[in-house]
Amino acid sequence: MRFTVSAALSAALLLGALSASASAQSCPGDNFWKNDILADVPGGAVPTAVIQGMCEGEAAAQVFYLDPGQQRQKLNKVSVGFGHVTGAGGFNATVNVEIYDGITWSGNTPILGPKVFDLNDDAAASMQVISHGLNELDVSNFDIIVGDGTNAFVVAFRMNINPNGTCGGGHPANFLTDASGTGSCTTAPQTSLMFITGEGWVEPRTFLFGGFIALCPNFYNGNFLIRACTEDAGGTGEFIDLGNQLTGFFAPTLSGSGSLAGGESFTLTFAGMPLSTTAYAFFDIAAINAPFKGGILVPAPTNLVTFPTPAFAFQTVDLNSSIPLGLPGGLSLYLQAWFPDVGGVSGASATNALEAALP
Repeated sequence: MRFTVSAALSAALLLGALSASASAQSCPGDNFWKNDILADVPGGAVPTAVIQGMCEGEAAAQVFYLDPGQQRQKLNKVSVGFGHVTGAGGFNATVNVEIYDGITWSGNTPILGPKVFDLNDDAAASMQVISHGLNELDVSNFDIIVGDGTNAFVVAFRMNINPNGTCGGGHPANFLTDASGTGSCTTAPQTSLMFITGEGWVEPRTFLFGGFIALCPNFYNGNFLIRACTEDAGGTGEFIDLGNQLTGFFAPTLSGSGSLAGGESFTLTFAGMPLSTTAYAFFDIAAINAPFKGGILVPAPTNLVTFPTPAFAFQTVDLNSSIPLGLPGGLSLYLQAWFPDVGGVSGASATNALEAALP
């Protein structure tokens, strides 16, 4: 990013003919995400600002926060504002689209969560943007899921090629914000982000370039015109402890963690097992709750996995797996492990049973 007179904030520009359809901006049937103050479907003469100082390789982003308890989200569309300082149309550039699941903050420094989508890497493609308006990309076929244990997601657009101007002198066609002037910094806290070469991700509202030059409102103001359309992706399911543990000399336990959504990974943890023997882990979609070895066998004994137990006390065994895609929602799997244990009523002990309830 270069901060020169020609690369400074250009304000009070007009958002003219939109390059995206009206339906793309209001997301009928979907959840609509935006931080800017413009109308859902901007029309007519709308004041905006071009951030001319953003160079190739640098990025604009918006943070979208999920409501407490809100379901995971599947991204269907993303859009970004791109414009020229004159308000003219026909100026082009190519950008990358990056999606991050989650964000944390160290003071005013953003720490982005894992990148779950990169258009350049995942599709070997770039997005072309054109002035002067909102440019949309349909990402519904990429199965981008956010909100996996996080409270936010980040939609970012990174400038790949901008043939309009130079980094040193400024790019008169660049990313747009909703600012209409160069007054006080109007961006909301911890919502707008910029990736600056040599600095990484920063919050422009509070960032000091070189440690003393305020980025906002001197060279940046407002919220980037970055929006998203999502649909509820369903929950991650849950593990339910059904009890029915059988103890002997040992008191084995079973617990689960991770996501039970199709194609995602989960972990079963076995602890407190008899040492240096064989575990017999039963699982099935049916629960029979049948008397067995002085206890209750909860799953139907249709499917069986065996594994050796640890040689030392306090060791655990983790089994990692995933739910196949295409299983019906609301299905449950029942799991329980049994062990030879001379201290048991009938020479056996068993973990508690676990119900894995799929979303």
